[in-house]
Amino acid sequence: MSAMEALYIVFVVLAGIGMGSLVVLMVGHLMNEHWLAPVRAEAEAAALTLPLLLLLGLVLAFGLGELFPWAGRPLDLPSARATYLSPGLFMIRSAAYLLICIGFAYWLTHTRHLRRASAIGLALLTPVMTFSAYDWVLSREPHWWSSLFGFAFGLGQALAALASAILITLLKREPASPRRMASLERALLTLLLLTAWTWFAQFLIVWLANLPHEVAWYLERSDDSSLALLGTSYVLMLAAIVILVPSGVSRMAMLIGSALALLHHTTHMIWVLQPRGGLSWFALGLILAVAALWVGVYAAVMRARPTYIDEAAEEP
Repeated sequence: MSAMEALYIVFVVLAGIGMGSLVVLMVGHLMNEHWLAPVRAEAEAAALTLPLLLLLGLVLAFGLGELFPWAGRPLDLPSARATYLSPGLFMIRSAAYLLICIGFAYWLTHTRHLRRASAIGLALLTPVMTFSAYDWVLSREPHWWSSLFGFAFGLGQALAALASAILITLLKREPASPRRMASLERALLTLLLLTAWTWFAQFLIVWLANLPHEVAWYLERSDDSSLALLGTSYVLMLAAIVILVPSGVSRMAMLIGSALALLHHTTHMIWVLQPRGGLSWFALGLILAVAALWVGVYAAVMRARPTYIDEAAEEP
């Protein structure tokens, strides 16, 4: 695995957590502030790390031809798709996705009109997340297309964001009580089930259609190592579901369940992205270094965020 491939994997996973955190915040503001309060600071901090991902995206722009086949050589694509995937338009769209999300992150953390901002944000964030999934992931194999892919990928981003926010909240010295986190734990379980069903539905549609160019995407992910990775991913998901299904779960069960959900998302994203080449020590070190930098920025932002203790208090 090259350095660019390693940076690409980190970029997609961390950008997904940042964008997914915006979804968590917007849905929470629209539904119930009391429901959102225990993880609000964590979700805001993750969303506010998106400027770092913009800088990482600028680095990746220099390796565009290495990451995307259409950027390095001409391909036999329909004219409309070939124009859409031109390097210049691709970089403009990518910058727009990140700048829009950064703008929403700033707006949500500085406005008093949270419900209005969230309603507008969700309406605009849905196409942004959908098209970013097509551009950043699906276009790696430009001959394959799925109308369900963007929705499935967006669900995975929201799942990762909520799981990481719950995990960090429960690791605090004075976390919210398990009873206070019950609604969030149910939301995490719902996202796990919905994500599993959506990815299976996409596979089922491709299997029923039985078209060679559609099946090719799955065939490239069906060697022994890829299937082992996919199996591990769904074992982690099943374990998280089994732990989270019982009502009234303990703090430890929620910790384990959210950690398993986050591990499931990470392993599944690696299976989807299919990095080219084996994982070298250099690539692993680069991934860990960028991840550590992101964690450092996240921790610094967290220290500057309000704790929302009053909103997180038990309802009378």
